[in-house]
Amino acid sequence: MKKWMIGYTVYVMLIFLYFYYFYPLTSFSDTRFGALAHAFFFAMWPLQLLMLYMLIKKTNLMEQLEQIRSEIKKVLLYVTLLTVLDYLIHFPFRFLWYSIGVKEGIGTQGFLSWLVEQLLHTGMLWLSLSFIVLITRAVMKRWPKIWGVILWFLAIPVVLFVVFVQPIWIDPLFDDFSLLQEGELREEIEMLTADAGINEATLLVVNKSEKVSTYNAYVTGIFNHARIVLWDTTIAGMQQNEILFIMAHEIAHYIYHHVYWGVGLYLLLTLVVLMVLQQWTRSWKSVYSLSSLTKLLFMTVAILMLLQPLSLWVSREMENQADQYAINHTEDLSPALTSYRQLAEQSKADISPAPWIRWFRSSHPSIADRIERIKKEIENRETNP
Repeated sequence: MKKWMIGYTVYVMLIFLYFYYFYPLTSFSDTRFGALAHAFFFAMWPLQLLMLYMLIKKTNLMEQLEQIRSEIKKVLLYVTLLTVLDYLIHFPFRFLWYSIGVKEGIGTQGFLSWLVEQLLHTGMLWLSLSFIVLITRAVMKRWPKIWGVILWFLAIPVVLFVVFVQPIWIDPLFDDFSLLQEGELREEIEMLTADAGINEATLLVVNKSEKVSTYNAYVTGIFNHARIVLWDTTIAGMQQNEILFIMAHEIAHYIYHHVYWGVGLYLLLTLVVLMVLQQWTRSWKSVYSLSSLTKLLFMTVAILMLLQPLSLWVSREMENQADQYAINHTEDLSPALTSYRQLAEQSKADISPAPWIRWFRSSHPSIADRIERIKKEIENRETNP
């Protein structure tokens, strides 16, 4: 185990040395913030695998937990161990990144508020993981040969329920939401939604200025709880025509049903992973034991890491589709150029990540690519009016 720890320490040192001193960062900022964002991502990338590997080697600890007669107590202690370890190994990196963000002017959240939010995230992880492990062990005991199929069918209503209630119950635990105020901006956005044939989406503003200074907007929710959400920082920092271009992009996500596509692809991915794990465990004697579950968690994390580039590619394609819709439905594209530049300036992001970095962590096209795309469209319109 010491060799792994030494190897990881060397890995982290090399990662930060490379990104801070040698990585060819392209940014509108005069700091290395964008490069450090990559460094922190890759530094934390293998942590869960290392944690689970360590627990796999701790066979005595797993055997002691198995001796506990109460199933609920056994599972809760096991999940508590997982969540506490996960929190502790990530905390130094998260705290450093929080501190750097505040120093750079990206973060505006106070430390106590940030810490409470981190603990709340951990608590929700503990609750969800406890539920998953309890159900998984019960299913494995009852159907040891087809447990993967059974779990997938059980996961469908659970995933739909979580996606449905997230904007109603979960998101408000972390942020304050309010209806977009009446006025010219709301009227212009409602004209965009009307032109797109969607009048049922709720227009909301989320108070992000207490946490960050960056700009953003997003679409969330399914069925009759779909919402288009605009950050208050975006309203305060951008011109109306710039905001309208961003909202056209978000409306595209709505009309192309990207949330539904995301849920469907997530369920498909879940099925593939469960089928692979079910096949691999056919010869295991006690697939539901805590030792076996730890191995399954290790394998799951590893598979998801390998499939991450594929899921990110799908996300980028959806973003490209939304970008094209916004371009097609915007007469004057000059504000689009300034909106993307402001997004990059405010976040101090790497506007043109290296291809291998895009492959591993970019859910959106690069700012440089998006700006270039708009410039070409402007030139095309000028050439072919």
